Amino acid sequence: MKQHPMLQAFRDLRGNTRICVWTEPLWGIPYTLFIPYASVYMRALGLSDVQVGLVASFYLFARAVTSAMSGAVTDKLGRKRCTFLFDAVAWSLPCLLWALAQNVWWFYAAALFNGFMQITDNSWTCLLVEDADKRKITNIYNWIYVTGQLSVFFAPLAGLLVGQLTIIPALRLLYGFSFISMTAKFILLYRYCDETEVGKVRLRETKGQSLFSILSEYRTLIPRFFRSGDMLLATAISVPLLASNMVADAFFGIYTTERLGIPDSALSFFPIIRSAIILCSIFIVQPRIVRFGFKGPMLVGALLFIAGHLTLILVPTLGLPLAGGLFAPILYTVLHACAFGLVMPRKDTIVALNLDPGERARMTSILTVTMLSVTIPFGYIAGYLSEINRNLPFFLNIVLFAVTFAIVLTSRKLKKGGSLEAREGEAG
Repeated sequence: MKQHPMLQAFRDLRGNTRICVWTEPLWGIPYTLFIPYASVYMRALGLSDVQVGLVASFYLFARAVTSAMSGAVTDKLGRKRCTFLFDAVAWSLPCLLWALAQNVWWFYAAALFNGFMQITDNSWTCLLVEDADKRKITNIYNWIYVTGQLSVFFAPLAGLLVGQLTIIPALRLLYGFSFISMTAKFILLYRYCDETEVGKVRLRETKGQSLFSILSEYRTLIPRFFRSGDMLLATAISVPLLASNMVADAFFGIYTTERLGIPDSALSFFPIIRSAIILCSIFIVQPRIVRFGFKGPMLVGALLFIAGHLTLILVPTLGLPLAGGLFAPILYTVLHACAFGLVMPRKDTIVALNLDPGERARMTSILTVTMLSVTIPFGYIAGYLSEINRNLPFFLNIVLFAVTFAIVLTSRKLKKGGSLEAREGEAG
């Protein structure tokens, strides 16, 4: 009997890729416990919608600033050491700040340190893929998504805790647990990973160079980036998806609790629905649609994103007696998850395949700075719109998904189609 390709891919994981995948739940479980409640926690501590949006925008600003140096820092320190140091700065320290937060300034401080995650995201991605078989990139990313989605099934524990203790003491405990679990992951990753081959080369090349000297080399890379049609396509697809994800993360919890009247403790169950569907997509749907390549599935996914947001906005206005107001957010979650499974692995694959392997760290840095710089204003815009009308941030997302649809539809580079495996084989 032929083994499922995803299970075969898991068995084939080797080296750094295997350690990165295996340790991911230690980060994913605590993250999925607190993230559905993050904005509600902020509101409970007295922040306004605009302040929630400004914190989100400040977080993106911090990510943009640190991303500008992420490639140089990754090359100078090495993928392994850089990941360990900046994981601690970007996640362990913010978890402590969130746990102890008293007002908006604590969240700004946490957002500043959390913004350093852009450095570790760069170095960790290099650890994940640089020594991997390029023909297996999509399945590697699929397994990262799988470990993240499996973590979500622990989310009801957060709901029970919130139901028993109320939002503020429950979230303080969850952030404390997150500090312990995430820090354990960072230690294990450092202990069992090896520096990548490209990382060893860049360590030798940058030995004796100052960080400023390495950063100055960007003056030759930036024009290369903006002359590359492939990199511009990857950027154009990524920007609206990043902005819409930030808006949804920041305002879905506020919308469902304050606009629809859903109890805080119920928020943990929406990620479970989402994760179950994404897992089905990865294990059942993806192997059957892989031959359709990028374009068709991404267009369908963008339409499903739009349909989900329209459902969330319009269904509550119909006055239907459906499950005490839960129908709209549940259907939204289902459609959003189906769209996510179609769009995000392909978006990540497009980015991974279009990066110059020898300059992955620095090109990733330029890509991310460009994406984040464009996205920064959307947190404030969404917060301002939310104070006018709770529906408006989701109308903003509809516009962003329409932009994604138009970019994919008109892209000549995606018209050739072909399977993801075929494209990966060409890149390898």
